[in-house]
This record gives sequence, structure tokens and C-alpha cells, in this order.
Amino acid sequence: MTAGQALLHRAIDYAGLFPPAALDLQTTASNYQKYLNGPHAWGLGRLVLPVGLADDFVEQYPSLVAKAAISLVVGSSAPEELIPLKDLGFSLDFIECAWAGASEAERVQNILAPNARVFFEIPTSSDPEETINELAARGACAKVRSGGMVANAIPPVSEVVRFIASCVRHKVPFKATAGLHHPFRGEYALTYEENCERAIMHGYVNVILASAMLYNEGDIASACDVLNDASPSSFSFVSEGIIWHNRIFTVETITDVREKLLLSFGSCSFLEPLAELADLEVTR
Repeated sequence: MTAGQALLHRAIDYAGLFPPAALDLQTTASNYQKYLNGPHAWGLGRLVLPVGLADDFVEQYPSLVAKAAISLVVGSSAPEELIPLKDLGFSLDFIECAWAGASEAERVQNILAPNARVFFEIPTSSDPEETINELAARGACAKVRSGGMVANAIPPVSEVVRFIASCVRHKVPFKATAGLHHPFRGEYALTYEENCERAIMHGYVNVILASAMLYNEGDIASACDVLNDASPSSFSFVSEGIIWHNRIFTVETITDVREKLLLSFGSCSFLEPLAELADLEVTR
């Protein structure tokens, strides 16, 4: 496995239904089926599906219900939304919802099998320590929003590192969502519209390596430096892994952190993150 493959192995949860792509169900399902059978299937994670489209999905793509790995996104009335999905054939093994307190989390988890993974989205604007400690006690996972369609939806480096460090301390796996289309931190268009707003966005290489640093007892300041580094030349892809300045993150280290800490990230484009790594000739 190359360093690029370790970074993105089953990493990209395909969220084509969500902005800024906002594709229709037919296009999204067709794309996922194509990616599932394509040469880059090794990088494909789950199909991200809002529960509001579950009925239509079952009716139009019954074979995908059993075949695809699906992450269901539920709303504020999460438990009530989940109950009918059992009868539709969904495995309910991977759920995403907003954190609405311990009692609501308990209601969600009581509906699911003990081995189901529930990712509760936590705001980064305030210290997440107490909430992540609660998730650890419940055996739940966390979710962090790493970008959005407007500049102020992108959390600052300090908040992202604080979130990851808390997950490391409490041994809580997490996924990221939004904004991680590009390998490296930099200024990018926030949507696919012509002349749209641009902003400094986080890179998934930066986020994964910052996670690896914290996971391996690195300090907060160094993790912030990794996440803040917008120079692709700072990162060298070699056979052993990725070198950032004088530090090497081995393929084994990256694989370990991907399996135990940063499990995946949602992206409305599956091909865009892969294409930019392919340009670096690390995934071929």
C-alpha cells in the first residue's frame, strides 16, 4: 500500500446528494454504483443518504440497499425516523446525527444494534471535551464539520486540533464532513458556481497527519503547524510514507490512525480528492 492509498483507503464517504454538488438521487446512486465497480473502489467509503430519501432509494435501487455500505443521516427526530428503516432492509450500522444531549443520544442508541456506529456531530466553536467524554462513555463516535459553502463555516485550525486532541484523549473515533476535497490547505472555490466565493480550506492530508501526530503523543502546537501548512512542498511522498519537514509518518502509522481514529470524511465529490492525489503520482 502506498502512502496515498493509506490516506484514502475506504476514506471518502460519497455525499453527492448534499451541497455544493446537490445531485439528484438517480445521478448519485448511478455514480456510487460506478465507483463501487471502478478502479478506485479502494478509496470509496459509504453512500451518505438522508433518511428523507430512504423510501425512494429502496423503491428505485433495492439491490443497492443490500449491496452498498450506507451512512444514514437523521434529523432532529432521530429515533422516530430510524424505526421504519429496519423494515426497509437498511442495516442501520452507520448513523450520523446532531448531538442534542445525552438523553436524545440514548434514545438513538437504544434503537440500534450494540455494534452500530453512531456519529454525533459536535460544534467546534466551544470546548467539546465534556461532550466527547460523554460519547466515550456511550461507545459512540464523533463528527466534525470541517468546511462549508461559506467562509465562516470553516472552523479555525485551533478548533479542529482541539476537537481531534479531545477525541484522542477519550479514544473516540470520528469522521469529518464538508470541505475536504483537496489534499493540502489552500485557497479554493467554496462551490462549483462560476465566480463563487473563495476561502482558505483545510486539506485532508493536513487533517490526517495532524490526527496521526496527536494520536502518537504529538503536542498541540506541532499539530496546529501541520494543519496550518499550506505549502505542498512541505510534504514528500516516499515509499515509506509521508515526510513533513523532518518527521516521517509511515504507511503503518497512517493506516493505524485511519482505522482507529479518523475513520472517513464526507465529500460531495468522490473523484476530486482522488484526482489531486493522482496528480502527485502517489495512488497509481
